Amino acid sequence: MKLGFVAFPSPPEEYISLAAAQGANHLEIDLFGPAQWLELFHAARIRDLAKRLEDAGLTCSFHTPYVLNLADYLPSVRRSAVEYMIRLLNVAKATGALWVTCHPGYGLGIPTLNWVRPRAVDCLKRSLEILLPLAEKLKLPIALENINPSVKGSQIVHLMDHPDEMAGLFKAFPSDSLRACIDIGHARLSGDWTAFLQDWRDRCIAFHIHDNDGVQDLHLVPGKGVIDWQKVLRLLIDTTPNAALNVELFSDDDKVDALEYLKGVLEALGHPWIDIPGDRRYSDSGE
Repeated sequence: MKLGFVAFPSPPEEYISLAAAQGANHLEIDLFGPAQWLELFHAARIRDLAKRLEDAGLTCSFHTPYVLNLADYLPSVRRSAVEYMIRLLNVAKATGALWVTCHPGYGLGIPTLNWVRPRAVDCLKRSLEILLPLAEKLKLPIALENINPSVKGSQIVHLMDHPDEMAGLFKAFPSDSLRACIDIGHARLSGDWTAFLQDWRDRCIAFHIHDNDGVQDLHLVPGKGVIDWQKVLRLLIDTTPNAALNVELFSDDDKVDALEYLKGVLEALGHPWIDIPGDRRYSDSGE
């Protein structure tokens, strides 16, 4: 089992020593902050980062910026998002990443327009039709992440805020290069988080770990909200033991506290977290 955290808001190079000190074995490189914008990943930096990660015994994945919208209605805007993803997939491959985590996007429109969500889903499918062949060629999965539901009455419609929508995408795209990253905090805000695991477990490559109050997407340290982490981790061990657990918190102190909390819960359950020796790829079977 991989255990790590999302490297944000500082450059990923600054988190390597922190990860090593905490005994983590994975970094997910978030590209939202200016210090991490994709344009800054030139060839020399990529080579240096890949070597530093390998020397530290860390695997990595990338996380697209929160605002990237592969479901945009406007073809020219959506094309720009797809072009960004194409560049990211190539950067991630050169860095040695295991997958790229991506928000599915969103639609915009007043709540009474019942076509907003299905049109946004259709636009997302058009983007995936372009991106998945490249992901297959690179052997680099795209992991779509579930998003917390929009506030009632909002004109923003978040896609994949319930499990059925993602299940429909998996049916439409049977490619092994389309995977899922289940965000436990977001899933809890959607209701029964176990429904996501039930529907997505065969495609799940990673989890985002953070807590909340059951109402807002607060990104709290596990144990400081309403989520029963013993129940969560017990179920994840039983169903998806090869998936990565990535803490998604913002301050370094919170990252450290969260890792220590998770390691404590895993040990209490009799399952100390362990990475498969020498395994730098995701495997459904663990082989």
